[in-house]
Amino acid sequence: MLSQILKSFGLNPKEMKTFEKVRDLGTQPASNIARVMDMPRNTVRFILDGLVQKGLLVKTNRVNTQYYAVDSTKNIIRRLKVQKVKMADKIDSQVNMIEKFGSELNPAYQHASRRPKITFYEGTDGLERVYEHTLSAKEDIKSWASFEGMHEAMPEYFNTYYARRTKKKIKIFSIHPDSDFARERQKNDKKELRESALVPASKFQWIPEIQVYDDFINIASWKEKLGIIIESPEISQAMKTIFDMAFETAEKYDKKKK
Repeated sequence: MLSQILKSFGLNPKEMKTFEKVRDLGTQPASNIARVMDMPRNTVRFILDGLVQKGLLVKTNRVNTQYYAVDSTKNIIRRLKVQKVKMADKIDSQVNMIEKFGSELNPAYQHASRRPKITFYEGTDGLERVYEHTLSAKEDIKSWASFEGMHEAMPEYFNTYYARRTKKKIKIFSIHPDSDFARERQKNDKKELRESALVPASKFQWIPEIQVYDDFINIASWKEKLGIIIESPEISQAMKTIFDMAFETAEKYDKKKK
């Protein structure tokens, strides 16, 4: 157990051996310890001073001679607690500095031209994370989606998602391939804060979903179980414009059907 304690302080084998010798001999000058260990005095003194700095030994002076002894457990614990507080204060200070001025750490080119950030998520858990991100939207969501693809992939998830999005007052405009199931879902548009348009499935058919909001585009590939979030103000703005054009046409198809 002693070796485990000493290793936790980062001691190497020579330091551990020296500490154990001081513990066994009691308070001693470096010369005595060096003689017993059959090591050069300067080497031993260097090791002893290092153990003092690490808080395991205490050094005292007696008639121009320095003596070394193992510090009390109580003092070692007290010193460690003080170091812990100082370290916490230091980290808090660093966090505060980065929160206020962290942008100055970024490479210079990022200030002039921000590059898109792309994050990939795999599996059902990954798809849920992509969808949960939409609940942070500060503006309306614009979406191309297949109701069948969504509900077949994560039926339990969508039992609560619509209500949670509605509760956050996040509206969605969406385009879907026409189907009996899509028409049933469309009946809930007002309740679920959605404005949808159905297009002929014989002419327009897809399964993955694409959603655009704020500076983000997220893609949910239901069959491949892959989610992608792209953060880019420029690309998201372009996708919003493309959606608006598509939605105008989709509404015309929807009105013809009705």
